[in-house]
Amino acid sequence: MTLNPGLLSRRVITRDVSWADPLIAARYHRELGNGFGVTGYADIGGFGAGADLDWQLLGTVDYAYSSSVSFHAGYRSIHFDYQPGTRLGVNVHLDGPIFGGTIRF
Repeated sequence: MTLNPGLLSRRVITRDVSWADPLIAARYHRELGNGFGVTGYADIGGFGAGADLDWQLLGTVDYAYSSSVSFHAGYRSIHFDYQPGTRLGVNVHLDGPIFGGTIRF
């Protein structure tokens, strides 16, 4: 929100927040044959360095159309809890389907 100057000085109010966190992650991919495979990914972090706690889980079924093109479909759940010393805090959990593709050059 921006209040333009008039009788009072100009004020700008934003709710932007950003931070960086250390993460520990693991990824596993298994080929199933005929171009299909599965991938699992997990990470956890924060540890009070930025956010109190971050974590993510991802699982996909993969299909390699060719050596340079592949498609992915799966489910992702991500959570972060950032409560800085100010009144602005973020505690969010998102989950749902995920679809993607990869092109290798």
